[in-house]
Amino acid sequence: MNTLRDLEELLVPVSDTDLPGLLQGLQAKLCVELGVVASILYTDDPLDADLYRFEVGSGLAREPTPSQFRIGEGFLGQVVKERRLLGERFPGEALGSPATSAIVEAPEVTLLAIPLIYQDHVEGVWCIAAEKDLTPLFKQDEWQDFLYKWAAYLQSIRSRRYIQSLLERSQVQNQELITREEELRQNLEELAVTQEEMHRAQLLLAKQSERQNFIIDLFTLMATANPDSFRSLARILLAQSIQYFRAEAGGAFLREETTWRLLSTWTRKKSHLSLPPKWDPPFFLTEALEKLRQAVCYPDVDVGFESNGSYWLLLPYYTTAGLTGLICMAFPEPYPIEAEGTRDLLHIPIAYFSAYERIRKEEEATVRALDTIARVSEAQVSIESIDTPVEELPWLTEVPLVQRQAYIAALREALTQQRVLWTPPEDIACREIVVFTNKVFYRMKWR
Repeated sequence: MNTLRDLEELLVPVSDTDLPGLLQGLQAKLCVELGVVASILYTDDPLDADLYRFEVGSGLAREPTPSQFRIGEGFLGQVVKERRLLGERFPGEALGSPATSAIVEAPEVTLLAIPLIYQDHVEGVWCIAAEKDLTPLFKQDEWQDFLYKWAAYLQSIRSRRYIQSLLERSQVQNQELITREEELRQNLEELAVTQEEMHRAQLLLAKQSERQNFIIDLFTLMATANPDSFRSLARILLAQSIQYFRAEAGGAFLREETTWRLLSTWTRKKSHLSLPPKWDPPFFLTEALEKLRQAVCYPDVDVGFESNGSYWLLLPYYTTAGLTGLICMAFPEPYPIEAEGTRDLLHIPIAYFSAYERIRKEEEATVRALDTIARVSEAQVSIESIDTPVEELPWLTEVPLVQRQAYIAALREALTQQRVLWTPPEDIACREIVVFTNKVFYRMKWR
C-alpha cells in the first residue's frame, strides 16, 4: 500500500523539538486515510513501565480524558494488560462520561484501542474513534507490519528519553557516582573471595543498578569525544566493556557498501585474538540481526572470524537504514544473554556509534571548510585514505629525497600522537598542511 509506505517514511529520527510536529502530522494523515473522527496516541513513560501518558492527537474536541493511565486501569489499561485490540460502540450521549472517557463530539462512534507492541513490550496505545468497525483492516499483513514499525519507532523514542534522563542525572552527580561505583566494585571483588555465598545474594540486588551505572559511564565518556580524542576514547570504551563483561577481546565494525570496516579494537595482553581490518559476515548472520533486533552469541566459525574456539557476543546498532554497526566481544564460552539485560547490552553500541556519527559529521564539515580554504588560497589538494601506510603516500615524491625519511618520521609521530593538524618541521622545505580525520589524510600544498 503506497499510503502505508508514505506513513512509514514519516518514522524517521528527529530532534525533541520536531518530534511533536511529526507525530501530530502522522495522526492527521491516519485520520484522513482511515476516514475516522479522531486519532490519539498514548506512549509508555520511560521511567515508569506501568504508566502510559497522552502524547499527541488529531481531531479532538478537547483534551482527552484520561491524560494518563496504568496497566489494567480502565478501558485503555485493559488493552495493555490483554495485549490485543479492543473495541466498543458508544452512543453520543455516553461520550464524555467518566466511564467512557471524553474523546470526541459525535453522534455515535466505534472506539478502537490498538496496542503497539515491539519485542514483546507494549510501547504505546493508539485510539481511534470511527463510525464503523475497522478491526478486520488492522488484521491485514500490511497494517500489522506498519503497527510493528510504529512500535519500534516509539521504542527508540522511549530509549532516547530514558538515556537523556539518565545523562541529566549523571551530569549532576557524575563524580559522586564514579567514586561510589569504584568503591562498590572493589567491595564486590573482596566479598567474592572471602564471602562468596553472601556476595551472591547481594549481587542479585545490585546487578541492575551496577549495569546502569556502567552504561551511564560509557555515555558520559563518549559525550566528551571530539575528532582529537575519539580514537583513544573509543578504545577506552572497548577496554572498559571487555573488562566489565570479562571478555578476551573486542572491536567495533562499521557497515559500508560492500563490506564491514574495523574502526576500533582492544585485546587483553594475554590474548592472541585478532580482528580483520575488513570483514564479510555470513548472510544468515546479518539477516538474523536485522530480524531479531537484539544481542546474539555465535561461535567464531559461524561469525566468519579465525577459528580458535571462541564465542562472539554481537551487539548491533541500528539506524533508519537498518543494521549499521556492530560491537563484537570474544568469550571462551557462550555468553549467557539474560532477557532483562538485553536492552542494557544494546546501549554499548549506541554510546559508541552515536559518538562516531557525531564526529563524522564534524569531520565532514571540517573537510568542506578545508575545501573552501584551498580554493580561495589556490592550494593543491591531495586526499588519501587514513589506512594508507605513511611511506606509500603518493605525494612523497614531491619531498626532496634527502629529507624524505625525516618527513615520514615526523608524519608518523603526529599520527601516533593523534594530532588533527600537522605541518612539516622547519628544516624540511615544504609549504603544506596535513589534516587527519577519521577517514582521510587531507593535504594542502602551496607553490
